[in-house]
Amino acid sequence: MNRIMMTMAILMVLLISCGEDEPCVTCAPPDNCAPPPPRGVYSVNYDGTVLICWVANYETDVAGYNVYRSTSLYGEYSPIGTVYSDASEPVEYCYEDLDTGNGTHYFYAVSAYDNNGTESDLIVEEVVSGTPRPEGQVTLYDRNDLPAQSGFDFFPDLANESQAWNDPTTDFYFVDEAGVQRFVAYRAGAQIQDYGYASNFDAVTYAPDDGWSPSGSVEAVVRHMYMLKLVEGSDEHYAKLYITSVTPAAVTFYWAFQTDPGNPDLAPPAPGRGTGALTSTPKSGELPGLNTEAKLTDRFSDPPIVERATRTRDSETGQTTE
Repeated sequence: MNRIMMTMAILMVLLISCGEDEPCVTCAPPDNCAPPPPRGVYSVNYDGTVLICWVANYETDVAGYNVYRSTSLYGEYSPIGTVYSDASEPVEYCYEDLDTGNGTHYFYAVSAYDNNGTESDLIVEEVVSGTPRPEGQVTLYDRNDLPAQSGFDFFPDLANESQAWNDPTTDFYFVDEAGVQRFVAYRAGAQIQDYGYASNFDAVTYAPDDGWSPSGSVEAVVRHMYMLKLVEGSDEHYAKLYITSVTPAAVTFYWAFQTDPGNPDLAPPAPGRGTGALTSTPKSGELPGLNTEAKLTDRFSDPPIVERATRTRDSETGQTTE
């Protein structure tokens, strides 16, 4: 008799744990509890797009994930896409936001929903941000041999074109001095530093605050990353270079330039793709909740579906292919 009473008491506790004013700890069938929101959310910047990834939920009844975007941390989050749960249960899911613009700061949140359509909340602890930035590849030649093709200017054209080393708009140029190949910052306000060896183009996430070369000159070394701080009008912009080939006659490198003034975010890597901090918003118990008004009004619309991102990136060069 005591065993029956104990069983009934446990069932009562399970049922009342799903009250409207209390979080669901566990639910007796039918399951009316929303799955927890996905964890481990991170973002990766590309040229004109942002990749958002997260760890798969452990619940077996999760049917998919909805991705939301806002232009401010506590603004309204609108749905931009859905990723359906895979029967093979991958460890990680990703969604690539193609509807972005370079230099615009975006915030992303991800929810999970089950087979009943019950959806989790958006939580500020798992919001991530991304700022797409343009990138490219260019070859510069020794100033002593081809002075008209030894300089480079990032902004505003953002083109893979060389120019004269002494052009008033040249940010930096390449020169061989007594057998030592160098980058030299040229235009007023341009600063440069050798950030050291990097395994690939994505291995460095943010531009530093200090450490700039006092002479404005650095040795050009294969597989080294170089950071630049540039003055464009009244704004400061950050850029990076990654050398793939260098000889006394020429240097070839990949570049990335952040068009958002003052933003040092250049290319946050996914875990395992490099080192450095991700773009996750710092956790804080004092932060207010997200504005979910857009989520609640638009959640039943039909956003574009992207099952998995198809873009890949070469492990050596860091360049993307479709």
